[in-house]
Amino acid sequence: MDVHLNGDYLPAGEAAISVWDGGYLFGDGIYTTLRTYAGRAPDLAAHHRRLVAHGASLDLAMPVDQAGLAAIVTELTRRNGLTAADGRLRITVSRGGDPTHPLLLTGLADLAPTFLVTLVPVPPEIAVWQEKGVEAVQLPETFARGNRPELKSLNCLTNVLALRRAAAQGCQDAILTGPDGRLLEGAVSNIFLVKDGTVATPAAESGLLAGRTRERILVLLAEAKIPLRTADLHGRDLDTADEAFLASSVREILPLVRVDGRPVGTGEPGPVTRTLQQAYRQSNAADPSGPAAG
Repeated sequence: MDVHLNGDYLPAGEAAISVWDGGYLFGDGIYTTLRTYAGRAPDLAAHHRRLVAHGASLDLAMPVDQAGLAAIVTELTRRNGLTAADGRLRITVSRGGDPTHPLLLTGLADLAPTFLVTLVPVPPEIAVWQEKGVEAVQLPETFARGNRPELKSLNCLTNVLALRRAAAQGCQDAILTGPDGRLLEGAVSNIFLVKDGTVATPAAESGLLAGRTRERILVLLAEAKIPLRTADLHGRDLDTADEAFLASSVREILPLVRVDGRPVGTGEPGPVTRTLQQAYRQSNAADPSGPAAG
């Protein structure tokens, strides 16, 4: 597989990042992941806008504009043979490095960021999860995001630990909770519950990363006239839900059928989840974006 690193295309095995890079040393950087569809990246522009916004909060400039990023994705799609298959695209922007000032505190604009774009095939098991559903474990507040949960930063240790805990129990995701037991999000997803035909999801301000796919689902719910409420949710809401699902850009919409070994609803994907899966796929297919365009 080839990658794009700081303006060059090269085999992944030959790509090298400075040992002084702020992303490596301090987690000083941002990233996003999204799915490409047979060479198309229909949501690329929105992800680029989020990178720009999150980077601005860190005084970290996005090295390329939307058109430049689209061109990079098009080239990686061609190089990696994904013009007819779906891919997992990751865009990473980190601080860069200066050996004379490893922890740079001022003059940040003078240091060129490290800019990395990778594109690999979507894991085949995701299609199985979309059809049959996934299981999750609910974890205590120690696994929640840090003081800036709204940023998609490179500080992902708690999320990685949560996923490892889930994997050890044969689960595909973990449900993160707040100090009062509130449900926040999945380790790599946002969570939605369905009760009596109404979809509920934690508010974006409640200490979670409100993902781009979450934003798109809110629009789809409004278009389908499915009632929505954003509210504090707890374990009891999960216990009494008719159905639940998780959402992320690469995994899309996954039915959540068991948590901590207990079934959610009937323990099978529910009708609202299926409706949204279909609507999400249709919205991607209807997007006018050309090959790997934003």
